[in-house]
Amino acid sequence: MSKRTQTGRPGTAHRVMNPDESNRLFLYEYDRGSNYEEDTRLTTALSALLPEDSLVHPDQRLFQTVHLITEYAWCEMHFEMRRAAVKLRERDYLLAAQLLQRAAAMGELPVRAVQLLMDFLPQESLLRLRETFPENTTGLDSPGARNLRRAAVALWQETEAALTREGLTARGLVQAQGRDVPPGREDRAPDLALVRQALFRLDGTVGTWKHVHLRMVWSQLGGHPETASQAGPDTREDLPKSLRGQSTSGVRAMADRSLFPRLWDSVDETYRAFVPDEQTPA
Repeated sequence: MSKRTQTGRPGTAHRVMNPDESNRLFLYEYDRGSNYEEDTRLTTALSALLPEDSLVHPDQRLFQTVHLITEYAWCEMHFEMRRAAVKLRERDYLLAAQLLQRAAAMGELPVRAVQLLMDFLPQESLLRLRETFPENTTGLDSPGARNLRRAAVALWQETEAALTREGLTARGLVQAQGRDVPPGREDRAPDLALVRQALFRLDGTVGTWKHVHLRMVWSQLGGHPETASQAGPDTREDLPKSLRGQSTSGVRAMADRSLFPRLWDSVDETYRAFVPDEQTPA
């Protein structure tokens, strides 16, 4: 465990992440009583990391850090999505769009984090770690992922309510984005079009994480479709299993799910409006 060490001025103490380190210059010291650590709650955050003498493998530090970063990012995204919903109700559509863009940008952190696992966590290291995990240890229990899905439902409800309130449709927002004349002063379609654009970015960022995560699963556990039998990857009985005993094919199915499924309806409607002939059977 991290230990409190007496150093420096008399009466002062701090914690050390790696107290067994023999080289004093390599000691990772924290909880020094600074206002920075107090204001950011950094001491509490660092204390969540497993002590070095408790790691079952050195790569476990990378594994845990990546997951903590991801959960922190998702918590912040959830916070901004809630704020955006409030701004939609208040008809402050420009600020709602900015908050959604912030949430989408924050979503790039989990994408990079899972890429780090794929790039730098050796497969055998993960498999050794996996043997030490309790049963039913699964990413499906992530509070961040679960709460994002639920928040997305509420956020979309607020978006539809805003469209109804302004007498607009999602198709109308597409038209507003492609306009070639200035809008009227009371026209709220351009503002809500920015909300729609931000929702697309947010949906895309989370979707990118899902697909990178899927590739990470393939690279660490196996089950890539190119190794599948003729029966198809989703019906193979020899696919790798999660610690809950479920096939990793479920990760593949989850990767194609959208945060905002109905957001994509206006894309199809716009395409059909411009290419009606392709809808007529030959």
